[in-house]
Amino acid sequence: MLRREVCGYDRETEWQVWSTPVDDESVRSLAPLLDTEDDEDLVYVYDLEGRVLEEAARLAGFQPRPELDYTLEAFAAEG
Repeated sequence: MLRREVCGYDRETEWQVWSTPVDDESVRSLAPLLDTEDDEDLVYVYDLEGRVLEEAARLAGFQPRPELDYTLEAFAAEG
């Protein structure tokens, strides 16, 4: 089982400073916009920018901050 999050990283320190969960349906909607190649489960880290970031923000309900770089990341589900 995987859980996925959109993560925001400070551009100066490169530290993660923000994240929000993304449900499976939203991930399936984002997949065609990403260069996933053979990663059907989207377990790799994907940079989000431009149109993909706008769509991720719409689906996850957040407003992108210009001082952050965003990624879509997968983690092992707890429990």
